[in-house]
Amino acid sequence: MCHIKFFLFLFVTVMSLSSKAQSTDDYHPFLKEGKVWNCMLEERYTDYVENQLMVYHKTTYFSLTLKGDSVVKGKTYHKMYKEVKRVERRDMQGQLTIVPIPDTESDSPDLWLEENNKVYLYREDEEQLHYDFSEQPGTTVYIGDVPTTIKSIDIVTANGQPFRRFNLSTNDCTGIVWIEGIGHPEGPTRRWGDALNDGSRHTLLSCYEDGKCIFTKNDFYSAPGTDHIKNLTPANYKGEGAIFDLQGRRLHRIPEKGMYIKDGKKYVK
Repeated sequence: MCHIKFFLFLFVTVMSLSSKAQSTDDYHPFLKEGKVWNCMLEERYTDYVENQLMVYHKTTYFSLTLKGDSVVKGKTYHKMYKEVKRVERRDMQGQLTIVPIPDTESDSPDLWLEENNKVYLYREDEEQLHYDFSEQPGTTVYIGDVPTTIKSIDIVTANGQPFRRFNLSTNDCTGIVWIEGIGHPEGPTRRWGDALNDGSRHTLLSCYEDGKCIFTKNDFYSAPGTDHIKNLTPANYKGEGAIFDLQGRRLHRIPEKGMYIKDGKKYVK
């Protein structure tokens, strides 16, 4: 009888430790060297051309890349660099103009830290909690001074990998989504879908790790367990509507026959 109790105790202990290890291993880190978020910013602005006021729609495609680190006050932070890839401008008649890319090499990188499933951004000489992936449904965390309530957590699958999806609300906004390891649908530097009154809109197009696309904008609101991306491994995902073959090579147009990938989904023609 004593032997049975001992082995039962040993079994429960091993299973408990295994469960804890699995829980830790399942966490998808937000900060990883070489990780890339490809984003898009759409905005409207006015300018005078030949003494006539013109209205334009400008789209800026840019990437945010984790590269290197920096020590601040004894802590090691990951550096996130912004690089503008392409700037397009359309007038009210739909005429497209490619705008010269501004020089951003002198811009200082953002500094990020990840501890205990929490993500911090170092700004204005202080560490600010940006995402909290450590809490459970029903809890409220303060992001800045804003109480943010976790309504529920489910699992979405992209490129064969499971990601935890946090469904959140604040006093002023509902339907907020965070994806563990990815961030907000408007990009990693966003938190709740910050209110913008100038007509601009931010969008995260895709996220890459180790040169492979692991997530696209289509996956944020997909059904739990749905897998939208398969075998998509181009070096960069530049803009909504980009087309690739199954080897991840970008195409200039949709092929007359066969399979292709557009916006992270497979199509057959």
